[in-house]
Amino acid sequence: MKHHSNFTLKQTPPEKFFPAKVYTDPELLSTEKEKIFKKSWLYVGDETQLFQENNVFVANIYDTSILLVKTSQNSIKAYYNVCPHRASLLCSELGQHSLKQFVCPYHAWVYNLDGQLIGTPAKDQFPETFSLEDYPLKTIRCDQWEGFIFISFDETAPPLMTFLDAIPKQIQGYRQPETKQLVQKQYEVACNWKVYHDNTLCDYHVPVVHRETLNKVQGPVRHYQHYFYDYVNLLYTPITQKWQDNHPLLDTIPSEEARYGFFTYGIFPNLHLLALPNGVLAWIRIDPLTVNTCQVVLEIYGIPHFSPSSEQLQEEFEAFMTEDMEVTELVQKGYESGAYEGGIANRLEDRILHQQRLIREALQDDS
Repeated sequence: MKHHSNFTLKQTPPEKFFPAKVYTDPELLSTEKEKIFKKSWLYVGDETQLFQENNVFVANIYDTSILLVKTSQNSIKAYYNVCPHRASLLCSELGQHSLKQFVCPYHAWVYNLDGQLIGTPAKDQFPETFSLEDYPLKTIRCDQWEGFIFISFDETAPPLMTFLDAIPKQIQGYRQPETKQLVQKQYEVACNWKVYHDNTLCDYHVPVVHRETLNKVQGPVRHYQHYFYDYVNLLYTPITQKWQDNHPLLDTIPSEEARYGFFTYGIFPNLHLLALPNGVLAWIRIDPLTVNTCQVVLEIYGIPHFSPSSEQLQEEFEAFMTEDMEVTELVQKGYESGAYEGGIANRLEDRILHQQRLIREALQDDS
């Protein structure tokens, strides 16, 4: 089966990797949160998982508490979890809630689920100029793609679909009405978040570290194809005949290239999406904890009785992710040794350089 690429290479990355201090400087982390994470689109989760039987979800996103609300019209709105009066959190418990309104625990200001202030105690004691309409909850940009929810703290960030670029078109037909979350796990890894992210973008190490795991899915490196967009990069590999013999293929995928390929996306700043034509979609999100620790969140979606079972998927993903955790912790120790200065890149590491260019540009942005 021949595969004709219709993707476009937009970026020519630089040649050198970051120096060690980018992974070891504890003062850099707060800057990264402000200049990178709070200026990008951030993946939060799947609508059906976050809400289930409830209509409010409370999350901490890089030191900021947010409220996600499913409205009566089934749209999703996002607000800062902050009362405009005296800054108290409105909901202190993370996770799902079933609520008809928000009541501030400090002074009992009451907000409806559209974020409007609808009542206050002792209203007659405020100045005559006081108006409920002047104190709504502060909104956060919120959008969805295929039921996957993203938020952005930055009003100037491009629209989500622009940010995702070619992804929606390239893997059209992968998510079906029956698709559901089959696996959700979290791991704490003793490395800087960028170390783990670099590793997931490294296609040079796959035949070495993942010889008996991921390498068998992606096949020989001579078939690897790289594509670069503004905030996304892609490794595309044709699926092997052995893989085809052991997996059904979705007939809802309109593109022949997609039907016989494996898509591995890196999405700025800390997200990865893996898509297989048997209906498997997997998110890997890397959240910074400290300068030398991160939390890796794995979510795997599939079609029951079509895609592999949750047990099989968890076993397969954990096999190569355990290998990644071991090697990234070794890399972190190498950065902390003081001996590393920044190596030369192999062409199979171009996706790392693409990510590092975006990080460099974000950190140098004075806006």
